[in-house]
Amino acid sequence: MRIETTRLIISEFTMDMAKAVHLNSLDEDNRRYSVTLKDGTYIGYVQAVLVDNGTWEVGYHIDENFTKQGYATEAVAEFLPVIMKQIGITEMKGICLADNKASIKVMERCGFIKQYEGIGNYQGEEREICKFVYYLSPKDIVVKFFEDGYTNHNYDFVMTCMAEDYIDNSPAAARSNADAVGILKIVAEQFSNLSVKVLDVFAEGGMVATRILYDGIHTGTCMGIPATGKHITFEALENFKVENGKITESWGYWPDKEIEQKLNAKEK
Repeated sequence: MRIETTRLIISEFTMDMAKAVHLNSLDEDNRRYSVTLKDGTYIGYVQAVLVDNGTWEVGYHIDENFTKQGYATEAVAEFLPVIMKQIGITEMKGICLADNKASIKVMERCGFIKQYEGIGNYQGEEREICKFVYYLSPKDIVVKFFEDGYTNHNYDFVMTCMAEDYIDNSPAAARSNADAVGILKIVAEQFSNLSVKVLDVFAEGGMVATRILYDGIHTGTCMGIPATGKHITFEALENFKVENGKITESWGYWPDKEIEQKLNAKEK
């Protein structure tokens, strides 16, 4: 990973940095990356750490000689959407001591939402803490859903990004994230080498509207038509409602008549 911001470079640790820290950064449960200035000066790190029950938590540190200059906010804000899409998660937790005003400001500026303030476990001790949560943007969630659901067949992410009581208002009529995965698997059987391209995407609040180009080879029965081996493309319109990092509802239009005509068309 390499992320460049206006002032910073976020990248994997190199061996000329602290060896133990570098080795920790290679741990699948601890994705740690260095933060340096554009001139190469190392000033700290950002990380995502896997904690209980598959929950990921953000962490960061900026050397005291470089604090109060907005570097932590800049690094965390750029790091979060990249690492979350890489890991395949839609929410990231944050925790700090209640009197750590600097960390609270960083998380608030980065878009975290406070969930709890009170007594809780902090590094093995009962302390006064604040707990926060950050959600991947609705637009990013929907785009990754298409990439992972149709092209990459990463159904674990689909289960993560969709609510358990997800409702599909199209004729497919899925009523859960598991139903949605089942429909994706059927589509994968109908069209091999299927890829999707997001031609247009518009987001306002939790609503996301898309225009999608589908491209694949008809290798399974679709609309009662046995496999023809034809390569076809078609566009579809799909809208989504995203709440608290989950797709909760969708409305889709696939051009069924166009698809049927293309599958039934005689070869010239």
